[in-house]
Amino acid sequence: MIATALLATALNLATSCSKPVSAEFTESYITPGAVDDVAYGHGLTLDAYAPQGTPRPAAIIIHGSYGDKRTHVTQLFEPLERAGFSWFSVDYRSTEDVEEAIRFIRCPGRFDVTNTVFLIGEDTGGEIALELAARGGFQGVATFGVKFGSSFMESEPGQKPEIHPALPSVPVLMFHGTDDDESSIRRAQAICKEMPNCIFHPVPGGIHEFENWHPDVWSWKMDLTAWLRGNRRGLWKDIVYTRPDGRDLLMDAYVPEGEGPFPAAIIIHGGGWEAGNKVTYVSPLFEPLAQARFAWFSIDYRLTPFVRVDGQLDDVRSAIRFIRQHSEWFHVDPNRLALIGESAGAHLAVQVASEPCPDCRVQALVSFYGVYDLTRWMNNDEGKKMVTRIVGDTTRESALRYSPSEHISINLPPTLLIQGTKDELHPGTLEYAARLKKAGVPSELVLLEGAPHGMENWEGHPEWAFYKRKLVDWLRSVFERH
Repeated sequence: MIATALLATALNLATSCSKPVSAEFTESYITPGAVDDVAYGHGLTLDAYAPQGTPRPAAIIIHGSYGDKRTHVTQLFEPLERAGFSWFSVDYRSTEDVEEAIRFIRCPGRFDVTNTVFLIGEDTGGEIALELAARGGFQGVATFGVKFGSSFMESEPGQKPEIHPALPSVPVLMFHGTDDDESSIRRAQAICKEMPNCIFHPVPGGIHEFENWHPDVWSWKMDLTAWLRGNRRGLWKDIVYTRPDGRDLLMDAYVPEGEGPFPAAIIIHGGGWEAGNKVTYVSPLFEPLAQARFAWFSIDYRLTPFVRVDGQLDDVRSAIRFIRQHSEWFHVDPNRLALIGESAGAHLAVQVASEPCPDCRVQALVSFYGVYDLTRWMNNDEGKKMVTRIVGDTTRESALRYSPSEHISINLPPTLLIQGTKDELHPGTLEYAARLKKAGVPSELVLLEGAPHGMENWEGHPEWAFYKRKLVDWLRSVFERH
């Protein structure tokens, strides 16, 4: 009934509150595009990130017993933006103030938000979020170190908790540090079990304040983002898939519309092992894969001279494992994965596929103008410098160790080689193709007559565009056998 009243109030205010929030408010110094100190009533304010344009779902952030709307909760801002949400962080004195802020936010025409609203609370703000969600009108609740008041009576071990307030039936995601000495993890977990749709997420070593959780447990950010996105399809930017030495490595993903699970391609950019990122060099692949209803993942990896090739290979393996472990997030079939690389990225892709490891096997391999034999570069000083940058020294043993041509076996997945004939890597590709055939590896070579190095240089040339159709048709034929 309360939720109905809130909606009715919002509708009645439609004519008086349709003016969008604009530059009359101060710009945020934390999040670009946000506005600070938007007055919503009784001398209270909220901060808002709600870009104009296509309406987004909204997340209402309710801080706990310490600090305000800009403290203790700032680590939420970036994950919410990555999830495609607008967010509103609220100052308040009571639960009624939070309700007033929600009415203000939901007022038609004020912000470009949809009717999908989640509540996110930390510490005592988590209890407020659960209480409000129990009244209806919200699509989910996430809590961090939720601290329950006396209304949530704690029972003796082994006994059913005596919970007085109503609990929400909507999805709930509870994060709680295992070393929280201010709010009992046992109590929080017991209350979670009383809810029909609650996921409890213990954070190893986490204390009460989630802003102090160490980077090695920051996977909670991706877990929150994935939970908020739910079954949403389309482009998903800046997914953290691993943190070598505490540094975030990102991937972009595209998930097709439909039921799934979908076959998927993991794309590795080139750049001479020292340049590029997940949107350079390989962007011509995104559209044909998406239109063919393949999911795809384009990854960043660490570059030389900061790491050698062994670290880059570890990054690729981490990406494969991450996608396999989270296949439900992305609605992909972990047994229909293709690894696609171009140039230096092709070298990494073929080397990884040539050295199968636990949880990082793929079922198809595509190499665009790859490097297959590093010993070819050992004959001159410039080539030796390149090998040293990649592997760390110029010994023949190291060059052979990271030469895919030395690791061919019948265990390689079906392989497609795509190569321009005006590319200096053309001879090496022909030699590698011959070795694959001799070893009995299912493989195919596609030559683009007159094409130079780099698929971005093939754009605008209709005589070479057939490779895109060939790629998706070949992938389909391989995956039909799995």
